[in-house]
Amino acid sequence: MLLSLKPIHRKTKTKYLVIVNLTTLFNGLNKRILLHLLFWSFYVLFFGSIYGKYGNDFQWYLLESLCMLPFVMLATYTTIYIILPNYLKKRNLVFTFFAVLFVLFLTTLGERIFLRKLNSLDITLNTLFTLSYVYLLLETNFIVATAVAIKIVKKWSVQQQEKHEMEKRNLKTELNLLKAQLHPHFLFNTMNNLYTLSLENSPKTSEGIAKISDLLRSVLYECNDAEITLEKEIKLIENYIDLELLRYGNRLNFNFEITGQITKVKIAPMLLFTFIENCFKHGSSNDPNNPFIKIHLNVTDEEIVFFAENSKPPKNYITTKIGDGGIGLINVKKRLEIIYGENYDLKIQNLEHTFVVCLRISK
Repeated sequence: MLLSLKPIHRKTKTKYLVIVNLTTLFNGLNKRILLHLLFWSFYVLFFGSIYGKYGNDFQWYLLESLCMLPFVMLATYTTIYIILPNYLKKRNLVFTFFAVLFVLFLTTLGERIFLRKLNSLDITLNTLFTLSYVYLLLETNFIVATAVAIKIVKKWSVQQQEKHEMEKRNLKTELNLLKAQLHPHFLFNTMNNLYTLSLENSPKTSEGIAKISDLLRSVLYECNDAEITLEKEIKLIENYIDLELLRYGNRLNFNFEITGQITKVKIAPMLLFTFIENCFKHGSSNDPNNPFIKIHLNVTDEEIVFFAENSKPPKNYITTKIGDGGIGLINVKKRLEIIYGENYDLKIQNLEHTFVVCLRISK
C-alpha cells in the first residue's frame, strides 16, 4: 500500500499571506487615523478653551474652532503631503517658502470669511484684513508648523531605524564572510599537520586523519550558529590539541587549565580556538629548543578571561613556514569588534622570547 501525503495547496497559502498582509495594513491605518483624530481633537479643545476663557463663552468658541477645522486641515495636509515632499526632493527653499505662505494666506482668508458669515457680519476688504486675520494666520501657522515638525521628526526616526537596520545587515554580511574565510583557513592549517606527520612517516598518521575528521565534523555541523556553548568550544580545542601533540610528543611543555562553569556560558564559535591554533603554528612549532604553551581559561559570573602564552624561536633561527599566518588574528579581531563591540578587551604582547594573549569578554 502506498501512503501519499498531500502538500499544502499554494492558493491556500497565498490567501493566508494576503489576509495577514491586509490585517497588518488595516491595523497600521487604524493607528494612523487614531493619531490624526487625537491631534485634531487637541486643536479644537486647545484653541476653543483659550478663546472661551478669554470671551467667557466656551461653547461658542469650541464651535468656532470646529468650524475652522476643515481650513486648518487643508493647510496642514497640503503642506506636509505636497509642499514638504517637494522640498525634500528638489530642495527649493524659495519656492517652498512662498508656497506655504500662499496656502496659509488662502486658508486663513477662508476661515475669516466663514467666521464672519457665522456671526452674520459684513464681508468687505476693510473688515477681512484686520488684527483678527493676523491672529487666525498665526494660529493656523502654529498648527501647520507643529504638524511639519512631527512629520520631520517621524521621517528622521524612520531614516535612523533604516540606517540602523542597514548597518546590522552589513555587519551580519561581514561576519558571515569572516566565518566563511575562517573555515578554509582552519582546514589549511589542519592539513599542514597531517602533511607534517606523513613526511615523518609517523605511525600516528592514521590517528591524525581520524582526529582531523572529528575536527572537520565539529566545525561544519556545530559551529554554524551565532553562539555555541563554551563547553563545545573547549571540546573543539581539546581535539585540536590532541592532534598537535601527536607530532610534538614529549618535546612540548604544554599546560591547559580551566576554572569556572563552562556548560551554560555561550561564546562565538572558534573564537578562542584561533588563539590556541596561533600558539602552535607560529610559536612553538618553529622553536627548536624546549617550546612551551600555557593556556588558562577562567569563567566568572561577570566575564570570561582567556590567557595564552607560547615560546618563540630564537631570532637567528631561520624557519620555513607554509602559507600566511596573519589571517587568523586579523579575522578574530574583526569578529570581536562586530560581535562584542565594547564588551571585550584584547591585549597582545609580542615579547622577545614569548607571545602573550589576554582576552576578557564581559557577559
